Amino acid sequence: MQSSLSIPEETQPVSPPPTPPARKTYSRFWVGFVIGFGILLLASCSGIGIALGLNAVSLAELQGNGVVWTPPPYTPAPTLQPEADVATGADGSARFSAERRVRNLTNSRVNVRATPGYLSKQASDVIGVLEPGAAVTILGESQGADNLAWWRVQATLADGRTVEGWVAEATASGVQILGE
Repeated sequence: MQSSLSIPEETQPVSPPPTPPARKTYSRFWVGFVIGFGILLLASCSGIGIALGLNAVSLAELQGNGVVWTPPPYTPAPTLQPEADVATGADGSARFSAERRVRNLTNSRVNVRATPGYLSKQASDVIGVLEPGAAVTILGESQGADNLAWWRVQATLADGRTVEGWVAEATASGVQILGE
């Protein structure tokens, strides 16, 4: 008896059909990159200007005959008054008179000096220190030094000593030191 089942003959694996060779495709990115780089190269090297014949253009031709912008006129900054003017009070500001009591208006300690001025001085020029709010008596006219008005004063210091020396009316940056 023969069976109805037949045994298949030797089977061979099935392979996919061969694919045609792939075509080379160029990305649009690289095309745009090359074109953009070329334009940038020409613009930075004035290639476009030369190609268009703009190499002989003068500034006068570009301005035309119309109204053009001009910078405003230069106004020099005011100069500081000479030291002699500060000493005599020629600027018209209210000055102190002899025997007038004034105080240290700042929130910091202020040096009382043996001589007017503060630039290029030795440490020994400082003869005392006024505390904030300390009162002093003006002894006479002011004197100019280092572009500041210096007043000869008599002061009683925090340690109880009484000294006669010089104190600036204001700092170099304009902060008032002596006042009512």
